[in-house]
Amino acid sequence: MTIRELRENEGGTADLQNLVSLLNATLESTADGLLVVGLDGRITGINANFASMWRIPRTILATHDDQAVIGMVVDQLQEPEAFLAKVRELYDRPQAESLDILEFKDGRVFERFSRPQMIADRIVGRVWSFRDITARRQAEIKADRALEDLAIRADELRKLAFTDALTGLGNRALFNDELRKATAAGTPELSLLLLDLDDFKEINDVHGHQCGDGMLIELARRIRGVVRREDIVARIGGDEFVVLLPGGSDAEAVAGRLVDLAQRPIDVGGVQLAVSLSVGIAGWGSDCSGQDGGEDLLRRADIAMYAAKSAGKNRFVRFDPGMMSKLVERAALQDNLRKAIAGDAIVPFYQIVVARTGEVCQVEALARWQHEGGIRLPSDFIPHAEATGLIRDLGTMMLTKVSADMAAWLGADAERSIAVNVSGLELRDVDYAESVLEILRTGGINPGQIVLEVTESVFLEEECGAIAQLAELRRHGVRIAVDDFGTGYSSFGRLQELPVDGVKLDKSFTHRIAGADYHSPIIISMVDMAHNLGMTVTAEGIETREQADYLNSIGCDHQQGYLYGRPQPAGNLHAATPDALEP
Repeated sequence: MTIRELRENEGGTADLQNLVSLLNATLESTADGLLVVGLDGRITGINANFASMWRIPRTILATHDDQAVIGMVVDQLQEPEAFLAKVRELYDRPQAESLDILEFKDGRVFERFSRPQMIADRIVGRVWSFRDITARRQAEIKADRALEDLAIRADELRKLAFTDALTGLGNRALFNDELRKATAAGTPELSLLLLDLDDFKEINDVHGHQCGDGMLIELARRIRGVVRREDIVARIGGDEFVVLLPGGSDAEAVAGRLVDLAQRPIDVGGVQLAVSLSVGIAGWGSDCSGQDGGEDLLRRADIAMYAAKSAGKNRFVRFDPGMMSKLVERAALQDNLRKAIAGDAIVPFYQIVVARTGEVCQVEALARWQHEGGIRLPSDFIPHAEATGLIRDLGTMMLTKVSADMAAWLGADAERSIAVNVSGLELRDVDYAESVLEILRTGGINPGQIVLEVTESVFLEEECGAIAQLAELRRHGVRIAVDDFGTGYSSFGRLQELPVDGVKLDKSFTHRIAGADYHSPIIISMVDMAHNLGMTVTAEGIETREQADYLNSIGCDHQQGYLYGRPQPAGNLHAATPDALEP
């Protein structure tokens, strides 16, 4: 029923009053501010919330001055012209509805909803509904800012997670991520360069870690200056760097520039540091197939880098499939070596050492590996034993077997002795001396009848405790000899300070002796100086009578070589070796 129908009906006035009262109650009960405007633009209704929200005084409302009310409304808005334009647009389109946002100069925010006012099916005006969403908008703004801050923080954390703190380059995590993405995408002509500083440990040891860090920082700067902006550069280890070239670069040309640039001295705090790089190169597609992953590419570059080091360092080497074959062979050899040590397949052979009188005064124990029906010499497997750490187990096993093999022979004459080779790596064990003495006690061997032969390089590593270990053994009677003397770094002045009882002249000196008229001031001076320091001299590699006679004539104490006998198993040695040989 319409308002007109209510008026025409009997009693309509009361019903109309009730309806108006109901509408007014509805308007006042809503939380929104409501404004009702007729088609002529005049305000026909306002609830209390509207007046409160828009802060319109009652005095102005009482005047029914529509323009004054509208004036107060637009004066509060940040964009009054946009507000009025929207109003005009909606009155031009009476049936349209609208929902938009109003922003106030004082920071408040209203949500405005407008719809046509209907009586029956006829549009008689427009209802404007306003809702204060300031708190919600502020919460949204805070949430947006929090998300922005979180995104910034996440980006910062990502940078930290992917950045090497020392050099500012990428780190291993970044490199792994970029390598994975590049290989997954099948990036054409992808090349990987693995760079390793040569002898970096010595720089740290001599000049200190702070100086070493300074050198790494400068080297990182130089590397970054050689490559393109899009190339990936990262530090993945203490002194290891990688360069990932996505394509279009000549990897060997880049590697060559890096090697050359690294050689320029680096000044760190006034200290001039000489630097060199070994670089391995591997290419995706050329050295790795699509079935391989990024780890395979890195592994090949690593193999090439070690090939560069083996070739003399300070150079670059590209991966070759033959390198992988050698690596597989080496791995198989090391595995077999591990099994050989565990299975007692490595045994000592013994070579006699004679005094100037021709009497057998000593034997040297030499490791032999009984492998695949043949005998492998120490040069074939000792480097692998050292590289894998098996040298310690091998040394313990050898000394134990030597003690068992030669206990009776040593017991028959207190002047006899056995020489055993020792690796510098064994001497790095803090309990090495104690271990040797325990083996000798268990085997019933007099420590004074054992000669440990070490190379000259052992005495360059004072920080590893080798000299202290040898001094402790010597204190218990064990004798120490310098093997291959004359080819390394020792001097007689240095030997005077070390726990050494004798030297063994390298066979390269012996092999120069030819003919009865041969004369060598160098050999003579070495023998004389050793004697002056209270040391014995043993010459090895004796193959001819002329060599033996000459060494006897200049006072060499002991001789060893094929002239007197080849290395033999313990059983053969006991059966075939007389107590003395004809001089």
